[in-house]
Amino acid sequence: MAESAVLPTKITVGVEMLKEVRDGEFDAARQLLSKILGNVVANPGDEKYRKLRSSNAKIAQLLATRGVKALLRGAGFVEEGEFLVLALETPSDGVQTALSKLEELAQERAASADAAKAESVAERKALAEVENEKRKVMRMQIDDDAAARKEPGWTAKAAGVKGGKSITSCSDIGAQGGGG
Repeated sequence: MAESAVLPTKITVGVEMLKEVRDGEFDAARQLLSKILGNVVANPGDEKYRKLRSSNAKIAQLLATRGVKALLRGAGFVEEGEFLVLALETPSDGVQTALSKLEELAQERAASADAAKAESVAERKALAEVENEKRKVMRMQIDDDAAARKEPGWTAKAAGVKGGKSITSCSDIGAQGGGG
């Protein structure tokens, strides 16, 4: 077996790479990595949890996720043929570190998603308030216009003409017909 050691730098690099992974892909990788690393921490002397077959479909998909290999290598796993192996003499400290960094990243991503959602809600609320203000102004203008029409002596005026002439027929506003 090859000599393996815990490499905190590789764990950090793996976590940094995982930060850039899409949410769905990250969630799937996190779930499987948490299980793999959690089993090693819970059963440090059990060899079956310290060996991953890279030809296994789930493991291959996991290893295809950007940052996972670096994280596992940082935790102490080494490649031996088609396997990633964590030697029995390798302490599980690196695995624990990788597991805790993975959980920290998951919490950061969740907090970031919550913040983005809150910001989106606040933006929508602000836009709705602006629209409501516009509606209120328009409603007041309509009410003012309706009140003015009820006053005695009110007559319709040509639009856009200050103190304009009274409208008495369609031709006054240019609506003679004739199919134009």
